[in-house]
Amino acid sequence: MIVRLVLYGVLVWALVKLIKGLKPRPRSTPRPRAPEGLIQGGELVQDPQCGVYVPKETAVRGADGRFFCSPACRDAFENRGG
Repeated sequence: MIVRLVLYGVLVWALVKLIKGLKPRPRSTPRPRAPEGLIQGGELVQDPQCGVYVPKETAVRGADGRFFCSPACRDAFENRGG
C-alpha cells in the first residue's frame, strides 16, 4: 500500500516536471542598442544642484567650472549662492 502511494507520487512528480519542461520559455529581450550618433561610455559628471549624472561632453559649465545637466540647474545653483 505505501509502496504504491510512493510510486504514484513519483509518477505525478515526473509528469508535472515533463509538462513544465514542454511549456515554451519566455525569450529574454535583447538589450536595446544606442541610436546612431550617441556616444557610449565617456566620463560622467554629477550636477551639484539636482544630483543627476550627465556625460561631460554634453554638460553645461558654470562660472566656477562645475558641470550641470541644464542651464536651469546652473542658474538655480548660482542664484542660491552655491
